[in-house]
Amino acid sequence: MNARHVEITMLGGFAVRVGGVSVDAESWVRPQAAALVKVLALEPGHRLHREQIIDRLWPELTIADAAPRLHKLAHYARRALGGDRTAVVLRDEMVSLLPNAELVVDVEAFERAAEQALADGSVADAVAAAELYGGTLLPDDRYESWTENRREHLRLRYQDLLRAAAQWENLLAEEPADEDAHVALMQQRLEAGDHRAALRQFERMDAALRRELGVGPGRHALAIRDRILAETPGQYRPGPAALVGRRAEQEQLERL
Repeated sequence: MNARHVEITMLGGFAVRVGGVSVDAESWVRPQAAALVKVLALEPGHRLHREQIIDRLWPELTIADAAPRLHKLAHYARRALGGDRTAVVLRDEMVSLLPNAELVVDVEAFERAAEQALADGSVADAVAAAELYGGTLLPDDRYESWTENRREHLRLRYQDLLRAAAQWENLLAEEPADEDAHVALMQQRLEAGDHRAALRQFERMDAALRRELGVGPGRHALAIRDRILAETPGQYRPGPAALVGRRAEQEQLERL
């Protein structure tokens, strides 16, 4: 294998390509060898002090007990990455991943594109950056403490891009209780003259907010709903979910 160019994917799942050839799952003889690569790939510069790695992989062990394990994992990681002795380097208590290779990590590519798109305010760039988000960070390591903060950061950054790109349906797929997305879709349906679809969107929002957050829609959403109902009296009757906890509004609608 040619170790000069290495691609590491962590969004939506873990995968490694070395010299254009995929590293198969069986190559990771020790699962924690893959964890070592993931930890380093997520770090700026792809290097960490050995004590930081030990704290993430074996927080219950002393440095003396964990150090031999770290050396073994480095050995197995090198084997998985094609046998290159410089794939994982331990020197001066620092551990480095592929310091002599051209390393491309999808998380870094996404973050760079997202930062640029959001700074420029370009819709086209926001769309392009959002397409680089391949999914949840390391879903198979969902309960590893060292992934939690970065996973949430990436998820929120992706949502920011979807807002900037006005991709409201995609945003609701990520965050069903995002009221701004629901309101934007209500307004789109209203502008298109589809009052029924706008009201169905309101009910969808109401149900999501109550299920996820235990609250109802805000004043702006309620005002849009009331305007739609006032413009189309007797043509559409909201489902029960839309009126839960709002007896006064129910009585007003019945009078209308």
